[in-house]
Amino acid sequence: MGSAARLLIGAALVLAASSTVGAEPSWGTKPLSHWVRVLGAGDQAARIDATYALTQIALANGPESILPALPLLGDALRAESPLLRSSAAAALEQIGSGAAPAQTALLELLEQDPEADVRAHAGLALTRIAPADAAVVDACGRVLGRDSEARVRQSAAALLVQAGPAAEPVTAAIERALTDGDAVVRVFAAGAAGQLGRTSLALPVLLAGLTHEDPAVRAEAAGMLAAVAPAHAAAVAPLITALSDREGQVRSAAAEALGQIGQPARSALQPLWRLMRDPDEQVRETALSAIRRIRG
Repeated sequence: MGSAARLLIGAALVLAASSTVGAEPSWGTKPLSHWVRVLGAGDQAARIDATYALTQIALANGPESILPALPLLGDALRAESPLLRSSAAAALEQIGSGAAPAQTALLELLEQDPEADVRAHAGLALTRIAPADAAVVDACGRVLGRDSEARVRQSAAALLVQAGPAAEPVTAAIERALTDGDAVVRVFAAGAAGQLGRTSLALPVLLAGLTHEDPAVRAEAAGMLAAVAPAHAAAVAPLITALSDREGQVRSAAAEALGQIGQPARSALQPLWRLMRDPDEQVRETALSAIRRIRG
């Protein structure tokens, strides 16, 4: 189907949707149908703006709101501009499983696109679209072992966390990634390994992540600990220590993890109560939720 035909179909779907559910969603004073038209017929810069607008519309109104643009976003994945390809992938990520028709094109970008940013965005989109699909899992296993860019390996490892037990066929690649040169890749790989029952391999990597110099790594490690070792005594004490981290995002992540662990984390109740005086509102709210969950 050509771009013109896709544009007409997309516009028709937008009009049909607006007639049944009320006013069209919009971004920057322009309605959805405007951005669909621009994506199909604008110049390169305008199409990039359209993909950004569609992403914002999806964030504000839900993934179904931009489904009329799906065929044109699929076309944009094959655009000459790397920025347009990556921004189209970002918009498709917001659609999630409804963007399954774009899966094949995204897989090609993940493994073959010359631009690392495009490969990374394709991987993130697939994380939301079809993380447990066998072809997607296999591709991420290959990317995890051979892509030279850490951000691309990060997106592949994040997808394998989402894949859960479906990542079993690429266990060897996941275990090799536990010693990756990038800390985020190691933490995500540990999360994936832990969900496959390799707790003894995953736990040391995640505990090391809790003391990493990068607060984003510390926060991710805290979150993964709750999923990988929820009843493991070795996870609770380091998470309690992380409640005193200088960064609010780490304190919040540690509190959330302890709440997920639940009653085995009863020794964290007093430190969590101290967070009721934390200057960060998000930390206070997360700590209160964790206290309630731990107390049952």
